[in-house]
Amino acid sequence: MAHARAHTVDALREWQIADDTVEVLRLIVSELVTNAVVHTASRTIEITVSVTDTEASVTVTDQGLCGTPVARKARSEEEHGRGLALVEALTTRWESTPLSDGTRVEAAVALPEQTAGAL
Repeated sequence: MAHARAHTVDALREWQIADDTVEVLRLIVSELVTNAVVHTASRTIEITVSVTDTEASVTVTDQGLCGTPVARKARSEEEHGRGLALVEALTTRWESTPLSDGTRVEAAVALPEQTAGAL
């Protein structure tokens, strides 16, 4: 998990993305990788970080065949179950794509206009 967060932070800082956006994406990748680890039997999990003129995104691809992840509302007494709801709340968009050998989840955050023009 720490490696996934560090990879994300390092890539985004190299591209000079604002610290608040870096922290949001660090949290998002942590949630997505945690879901892949907990809910799949993946031997590998691939993390991709990318930036366009308008957004920064992370993609987590696993080898799990457990179906499409769905954000849900956890009950107050539950210790788990808030990860995708958090991802949904923090992102401009997120989507899950079933693959023949796993699942790919992409989550994107809009970049502030001053950042978007600098890339």
